[in-house]
Amino acid sequence: MAHHIKNTLYITNPESYLRKKHDVIIVEVEKKEKIRIPGHHLGSIILFGRSKISHYALDWCIKNGVAVTRVTRSGRYIGNWAGPVKGNVLLRIEQFEKYRNENEKCKLSQSFIKGKIYNQRSMLLRSARDIGDNRKENLLRENVTKLDRILNIIEDSDNVDQVRGFEGIAAKNYFSVFDEMIINENDIFKFERRSKRPPKNVVNAMLSYLYVILNHDCRTALEAVGLDPQIGFLHEIRPGKPALALDLMEELRPIMVERLVLTMINRKQVNKDDFDFKVGGAVEMKDDFRKKLIQQYQEKKQNEIKHQLLDRVIPYGLIPFIQARLLARKLRGDVEEYPPFIYQ
Repeated sequence: MAHHIKNTLYITNPESYLRKKHDVIIVEVEKKEKIRIPGHHLGSIILFGRSKISHYALDWCIKNGVAVTRVTRSGRYIGNWAGPVKGNVLLRIEQFEKYRNENEKCKLSQSFIKGKIYNQRSMLLRSARDIGDNRKENLLRENVTKLDRILNIIEDSDNVDQVRGFEGIAAKNYFSVFDEMIINENDIFKFERRSKRPPKNVVNAMLSYLYVILNHDCRTALEAVGLDPQIGFLHEIRPGKPALALDLMEELRPIMVERLVLTMINRKQVNKDDFDFKVGGAVEMKDDFRKKLIQQYQEKKQNEIKHQLLDRVIPYGLIPFIQARLLARKLRGDVEEYPPFIYQ
């Protein structure tokens, strides 16, 4: 299961232009070279806003397995380019067969959501231990108990809709105390509730932006093992929707995105000047802060954590690839259940 993390190139300057020379990707801004990256170091590229890529560079990326994703300036997914699907076609047949089996869909959905709830639970417990405020600690622990109740009954669900219902209840409980995990007392960091399209506060703007990047990482990992990222089990499928990537990222949201956002806010690495507050209530990150957030996410991916199933320490950035391989093993029938990543 050996794998190494290749670099993701984030192009945030709208005037950027990517071209290719031999096996090197060159980034230019206003016809001036800014950086060149040997192609064998690249795993994927994310183009934000109006940034451009030459046909020759795009062709090279497709042929060499470098996924290219385009998102809006604010981080909303538009589409991606990728080469031929890797892996054994028999694996994808198994994936389609499992999708047609309602019982298998339900079991896989339960695994994804159990992993998510366990990791939400760990987030609340960690904050409760560190918060130093009895009222907040009690609120956090009360909601841990509520999540425990859901974990005890989620396996009794008979279909995917019931699993989605349990996930919705867990998310409501978890996010109802998200503010209690924020120790930075600046009022601009009031979370209140989850909002998107557009995000209505600073915290939601950061969460939504990083969720898009995590989705890219999960989609890339699934394609690397030969799975179709559009055929999911928990999320409804529709043309162009990476449903399986959304499935896989559920268990990773708390530990790879929400923990990072809380850490940056509580360490006062974020301030009001990093955002634009629009008429109508929408909140957008400024370009410089977007770059800072991406840098923090990349650094997070280099940090190490113990994978309980493998019983060894790995970088966070490898988690999507390892979980994609474990999911492939489940779909092939090598193991009875998919083991989600549990933070401990």
